[in-house]
Amino acid sequence: MKCPGQDWRYWKPGDVFTTECTKCGAPVEFFKDEVRRKCKCGHEMVNPKIDFGCAQWCQYAEQCVGAVPEEMKARQKEEQKDLLRERIAFEMKRYFGTDYKRVNHALKVARYAEQI
Repeated sequence: MKCPGQDWRYWKPGDVFTTECTKCGAPVEFFKDEVRRKCKCGHEMVNPKIDFGCAQWCQYAEQCVGAVPEEMKARQKEEQKDLLRERIAFEMKRYFGTDYKRVNHALKVARYAEQI
């Protein structure tokens, strides 16, 4: 049995996409589960839309997707930080409503917590 994320039966139309080569601008087709692909010009590109979310917790991740590139790990870590930041801001605004003094204070505290 294949992982549902890797099984083509569960894929959506946007899971196969085309992007421009960062070196020559030619179209390069990626499947959502491909980490790297070479352009016709020979330039090797990293999939800009790859998501290794399951690889962070799945015990078979290394067998499934292989070694996750460090640049992808760093990008995902930043995306997770941004997502958490957005969720905190949204919840503070929802909880405090139009009390902007409290919203700003809560967001400031969240920034300090992030630095720690």
